[in-house]
Amino acid sequence: MVSTVILAYNRCSEVLLTIDKMKTLSATLPFEIEIVVVDNASIDDTSEKIKQVYPDIRLVTKAKNNGIAGWNAGFEVAKFPYFLVLDDDSNIETGLAEAITYLEAHPKVGILALNVTTGPYRTEQWGWKDGQDILGFFGCGAIIRKAVYERIGGFAEWLYVYAHEWEYGIRCLDAGYEIKYFEDSNVIHRANGIGRSFKRLRVFCTRNEMGIVYKYFGDNRWVILRRMWFNNLKHMADGAFLHTWYNIVGSIEFLKWRKTLPHTPVSKEVQDFFAANYDNTRPFFHNINKKLSRSLKKNRLSAI
Repeated sequence: MVSTVILAYNRCSEVLLTIDKMKTLSATLPFEIEIVVVDNASIDDTSEKIKQVYPDIRLVTKAKNNGIAGWNAGFEVAKFPYFLVLDDDSNIETGLAEAITYLEAHPKVGILALNVTTGPYRTEQWGWKDGQDILGFFGCGAIIRKAVYERIGGFAEWLYVYAHEWEYGIRCLDAGYEIKYFEDSNVIHRANGIGRSFKRLRVFCTRNEMGIVYKYFGDNRWVILRRMWFNNLKHMADGAFLHTWYNIVGSIEFLKWRKTLPHTPVSKEVQDFFAANYDNTRPFFHNINKKLSRSLKKNRLSAI
């Protein structure tokens, strides 16, 4: 019923722990789970250890690291109609059976974003409500319907790392599927710091977010890009100058990179939905007012 597809890179102990947790969970479920691990050209002993400890799982060892598109090698061999997408340092604790029941009852839902409750990026930070129509998901915990992969393909090779969830989401919506948030689930993201840095995150996120708009928006794409530029500068008001500087670097990287991106606009409906719901594509003063409202609410709570 469910193919758990895990992308691993140089975090051998983490992926072994994730496999162990998924095996323990699978024993409690009323349906079969297969575990697929893609070793994205690790230079540690990830593949060797997996073969030694878990010879029964499906292992794909890549000769070259192609970033987030490495998941596609797992999607290609996965046999069940639902793909549970996990990082090597994340696992689902509860709610998987309920999520599959929901998907079985809602065939138009192509991606179900699960509730990531730990780590630096948690779903509560987005303010999503259960069952809400959303734009994307967290790559450390989501379920993708295999039919979606068969229709639109896998994760984008051109992004390499970060923001791929929003790129995949925009293609999923354009194909006529829905993306929903499923609150009654619990994904633990241990967020191992190996291979992660704040600079890398901010530069790639800024570059990739702008690339998504440039590629998939229509005649108004430069209007939205200017809006993103100003929204990225708002961190300067908080004194987060390093954050702002990395956003500027990412914007410069986008300007150098954009000519490699073919222009393939999605439907106007999807463009409008994205622009209205993604933080950095909302009007600048909308975000300022939203930020001010959050600040006032926080101050009121602290005064109680």
